Amino acid sequence: MMKKVPLFTSLALLVGGASLDAQAAETDMLGYIPANAPYFMATRETLDQQEVFEFYQRTMLLGDGLERDLEMLREQRRNEPNEQAQAFLSLMIALGEEFEDVDTLADFHARGINVSPNVALYGLGILPVMRFELEDEAAFRDTFERVVERAGLEPRTGRVEGTDYWRITPEDDVELMLAIVDGQALVSLIPGDASDELLAQILGKRLPDESMEDSGELAEIERRYGFTPLGTGQIRTARVLSELGSPSHPATRALLDALGEEPLDLSACQADIDRLTGRFPGLTVGSRAYDLRGRSEVNMIVQTDDEIVRDLRRLVTPVPGLGQREGLASFGLGLDLPVLLELADTYARQIREAPFSCDDLQELNTLWDETSALTSDPMAMMIAPALSGLNTRIDRIYLAKGDPMATGLLTLASSNPLTLLENAAAFLPELNEVALTPNGEPQRIKSRQLPPQVSSLYAAMSESALALGVGLDDPAEVTRGLRAPAADDDLLLNIFATGDLYTALADLLTKSPQENVSEDDIEWLNHYGEIYDSLEVRVSVGDAGLETSFAIEMAD
Repeated sequence: MMKKVPLFTSLALLVGGASLDAQAAETDMLGYIPANAPYFMATRETLDQQEVFEFYQRTMLLGDGLERDLEMLREQRRNEPNEQAQAFLSLMIALGEEFEDVDTLADFHARGINVSPNVALYGLGILPVMRFELEDEAAFRDTFERVVERAGLEPRTGRVEGTDYWRITPEDDVELMLAIVDGQALVSLIPGDASDELLAQILGKRLPDESMEDSGELAEIERRYGFTPLGTGQIRTARVLSELGSPSHPATRALLDALGEEPLDLSACQADIDRLTGRFPGLTVGSRAYDLRGRSEVNMIVQTDDEIVRDLRRLVTPVPGLGQREGLASFGLGLDLPVLLELADTYARQIREAPFSCDDLQELNTLWDETSALTSDPMAMMIAPALSGLNTRIDRIYLAKGDPMATGLLTLASSNPLTLLENAAAFLPELNEVALTPNGEPQRIKSRQLPPQVSSLYAAMSESALALGVGLDDPAEVTRGLRAPAADDDLLLNIFATGDLYTALADLLTKSPQENVSEDDIEWLNHYGEIYDSLEVRVSVGDAGLETSFAIEMAD
């Protein structure tokens, strides 16, 4: 089942969204981010704080949900042997305990917390730094002091160019640092022997020669991908690898020294690395919609070169009903298997003809050899010519004579439905006993292999698909499923669930208890059913590469 998100994790997640009430927030936070940072995530606008707080209350990220997360962290701490990890877990637990009695937005503000802050997470070289806006510096300082005391930690203080900071975790090669600077909290990992010069850079006393604010790149990324200005980021593979191999930022060199690591020797691998980063330039994340009372969508794009985009688009195949938001839930895949086998063989051959020479990349050569072997697997060779996609729709789940049952529709797309019918008959021989014809009437299947609780099974076929309807009241629903429109974008995968699915699962588990499912789990399922209208995951092919979107619609 879905895991609950701890309070402070959820605060970070909310940065990536937008709402209809989003308000602009002028900030110089982007001025701290180097324009050539290997990775970054930052906001340019914020959400309305009262709306965010109400969202917390509605989703139970406070109250009982927080208490469950704290118990999980306490158990993890009891089993953690590492002193640094124990200290970090103690800090997280103390943070959660600080907010157990929060009832209003004013309670957050009394602790100095802005529940919808501008946030920036970025790399000085590979060293991570995070900044977030505060509601009140003095109140936050008091909160910090209470939290570390409750956690049993004894932070060591320091001062650089008039700014105080704390080393929170025990002395080690790498430590956790916190500072309060210009109305912001700053959190970073620092080498245990970090110089004042390096600390000044981390604290923002030394600004980059060119910042993200100077370059305007964040706004350009938002424009290019249609993202909201409330949380956008990138991981740039070439810059990450370059920094690991030939550190250009003193923070990278200091961190590697603290860890006792040498820069990666990439001299023998540079051609291979250029080959990989040219094909996969990076990862981009953002949100195209964010409304805490309506629909929110978070997007992730694995960037690829144009040739891979073209090949990915060749995989897309139309599947009736794929991407339609129907039933309790649905799962669909539009993937041309013959093209997939062809492409796997093509890329494997390219690797065989020009293998990676770097020792550290030999596993990629082996991987493609194994992939090539799969293309000649007898089962794959039998199924691929007949199957090009599927869509499963669940309309109802229930108990029948003590066993869980479901009704719905399975649609199998094919360029050769007659061959598909022959293959399907290997699993359901009774298909051979009915006269299915393209665009003919649905036929009832009577099979001794099916559970007696299955009330009905109908099959129908079109010129491009085969459909099986289980427990449907109207057999014409099978024909309508065959005629359902396919997705109008380059959709490869779609997973859709309604809030009613959670309610139905809770009812099923109440009537048929399972050893590994507690009453609390059932309570959470019912709660999800109340607050969510739907949840959806879509994987599609975009102009920049492979796109994955995670969307949630809140119930009224």
